[in-house]
Amino acid sequence: MERDYESSFRELENIIRELESKDISLEDSIKKYEKGIELYKYLNNTLKDYEGKIKTIAEENSEFIEDKKDERFR
Repeated sequence: MERDYESSFRELENIIRELESKDISLEDSIKKYEKGIELYKYLNNTLKDYEGKIKTIAEENSEFIEDKKDERFR
């Protein structure tokens, strides 16, 4: 199953709530914690990838963006 950012984020939020509830066994806590770390790594890496893409797009279009900024102030 392929992950997507939004559902992974919601799953991590649910895990955090469950771990904070204190109504969970130690064994389940450890399993949830491991899953939470896995999700955190995925989310963090995804954000880094998106940041890189945005920087690339901005760099490739910097002249166009600068021209448009200049036009607003003319």
